[in-house]
Amino acid sequence: MGEVLVLEKRVIYSPGTDYDALWKKIISELFEEFILFFAPDLYEAIDFGKGIVFLEQELHKVIIKHKKGKKIADKIVKVSLKNGEEKYVFIHIEIQGKKDPDFSKRMFTYFYRLFDRFQENIYSIAILTDLSKSNNPQPFQYSFYGTELMYRFNTYKFNEEDIPSLKKSTNPFAIAVLAGIYLHQTEKNYHKRYEVKKKLLKDFILTNPNLKSIYAEALFYFIDYLLYLPHELTKQLTKDLSINIEKEAKHMLYSEKIKEAPTLAEYFKTVREEGFEKGIEKGIEKGKMEEKRNLAAELLREGFSVEKVAKMVKLSIDEVKEIEKICE
Repeated sequence: MGEVLVLEKRVIYSPGTDYDALWKKIISELFEEFILFFAPDLYEAIDFGKGIVFLEQELHKVIIKHKKGKKIADKIVKVSLKNGEEKYVFIHIEIQGKKDPDFSKRMFTYFYRLFDRFQENIYSIAILTDLSKSNNPQPFQYSFYGTELMYRFNTYKFNEEDIPSLKKSTNPFAIAVLAGIYLHQTEKNYHKRYEVKKKLLKDFILTNPNLKSIYAEALFYFIDYLLYLPHELTKQLTKDLSINIEKEAKHMLYSEKIKEAPTLAEYFKTVREEGFEKGIEKGIEKGKMEEKRNLAAELLREGFSVEKVAKMVKLSIDEVKEIEKICE
């Protein structure tokens, strides 16, 4: 299995939120789903069983060092193909948040530096997250006395997406794109953002029975940070969602990955301040045995120890060990 380098940079929850870091994080966590959504033809050709390697940290100095100050998130990923003909393919991903007259030239620069260094096939895709129709980068062209070059790359434009279709999609990145669209649509209206954020978190994540736990956690964190709300609205959102968190997404209460997400952080603060912890524990303890066993299995799959799971869901260690055998 290839080594995966996960983004370590902490996201700042404020009007100056590091959107680049958010996109990098969710792409790293759900890379297969990312490729399936944005590059379905390429997805069919990749052998994910051989692992993936994120390279942008390694190549930062030689490939992307001159991007200081640009509102872009980049990822360079090495994968293997199923057909065995090409040993590796390098996937270059750019998340572009605003119109930039030099963008196409920069895409070409990354291409030729990658190609010169590795001599492997390269797939490039630019994801344009703003809603401006004027942000329409053209192929990079070069011509000088008979020496000519044209470089085309794949693009995905938020401003061309159909919101009803995104809502019907089962791919988690459809929800991420929806959140990105809503970010721009609610830029000057926090109350409108509150409503769309509540709907995304509640209807598409917390109460969606078909959404995998790993998707739900990654999306909850992404949306909670992306769609910034002032503190008072975050407190209100916490109250509106708390029942759904307790009943429909109990695994999130124990997730180390998203415990610092703004809404959950506020939720735990409320629990501590108002003494809801005992109530939650009693609710879990009185729950049906099947619900306990399902929750235990969920927590085990997330990497929690048998002892910790037994304590969380009020089952014996032997009972949790039996569940662990089923999950293997």
